Amino acid sequence: MKLHFLQKNLDSDIKVSKNKEKEFLKLWHYHPETEIVYIVKGTGTLYAGDYIGSFKENDIFYIGSNVPHMFDSTRQEEQDDNYSLAYVIHIKEDTLQFNKASGNTFSYIKKLQDTGKRGILFRSQATYPIMQILDKMNTNTIHENGIALLNLFYQLHNIEDKFILSSKHWLLNYEVKDVRLNKVIQHIMENFQKPLALEEIAYMSGMNKSAFCRYFKNKTDKSFIAFLNELRINYACKVLNESEPQKSISEACYRSGFNSLSYFNRTFKKVKGIAPSQYRRITI
Repeated sequence: MKLHFLQKNLDSDIKVSKNKEKEFLKLWHYHPETEIVYIVKGTGTLYAGDYIGSFKENDIFYIGSNVPHMFDSTRQEEQDDNYSLAYVIHIKEDTLQFNKASGNTFSYIKKLQDTGKRGILFRSQATYPIMQILDKMNTNTIHENGIALLNLFYQLHNIEDKFILSSKHWLLNYEVKDVRLNKVIQHIMENFQKPLALEEIAYMSGMNKSAFCRYFKNKTDKSFIAFLNELRINYACKVLNESEPQKSISEACYRSGFNSLSYFNRTFKKVKGIAPSQYRRITI
C-alpha cells in the first residue's frame, strides 16, 4: 500500500470521466486536484486519510487536494453484469477561488471546499439531479462545464446527510512528502487487522520506542495506540454496516484487529461516543 503521487496533467480546469471497470483502481495515491466521485454501481472499501469505510451505489465522495485515498472494490464473480461504474471529476486547485470581495454569492462553495479538505461522504435519496448534471458534464463543452460545476457544488451543499472522512488531526499534521511517516502509516494500514507491537513499528522507523512515540505524536497529534485503535474502530464500523449477511459485534471486533471483546466495546464507545450495538441500530 505504498503512497503514490499521480500526475493528472489536466488539459482543462475540469476533467469529467465515466469509469467502467471490473474493479476501481486499487492504488493508495494523492494528487493536488480536488476529486468528486459518484458511485453508480459497485461496492467496496474507501481509504481516505485516516478514514476507512464502505462505499456503495449512489454514494458521492468529495476528496480534497492531496488527501491520500483508494477505492478498494469488492471482488465479484466473473459475469458480464458484474462491474463497477463511477463518474469522476478532477478540478484544478485554483479553479474556484473566491475572496471576501465575493460576498455571500459563492459562500456555499467556500464552505464545501473548507470541509472537503478532510474528505466528505454524501448520502441522499435524492441524487437524481446530481446524476443528470454529471451525465451532461460528460459531453458538455468546457464553458458549459464551468456553469454545471457551480450547480453541482450547490446541489452537494444542500444535501443534509454529510459525513466528514479524515480527522482534524490528520488534516493539520499530515505531510504527504514525509517519507518516514508514510512508511509507518503504510505498514499500519496494511497490517492493522493483525497484532501490531509498538516495538515493531519503532524498529522499522529506525528509532527507539520513546523517540518514536514523540515523533508519531508530533506528526499526527495522536499516540500510536490511539491512531491504531481509531483505524480499527473505523474498519469495525464498516463491518457493522454490512447487511448481507449482517455481522455480529464479535466478528467486527476480531476482524478489525482487536483480540478482546470487552476492550473493543470500551474503545468503540470512547471513539464513537456510543456502544457498537447502538451504532448498528442507527446505521442499518
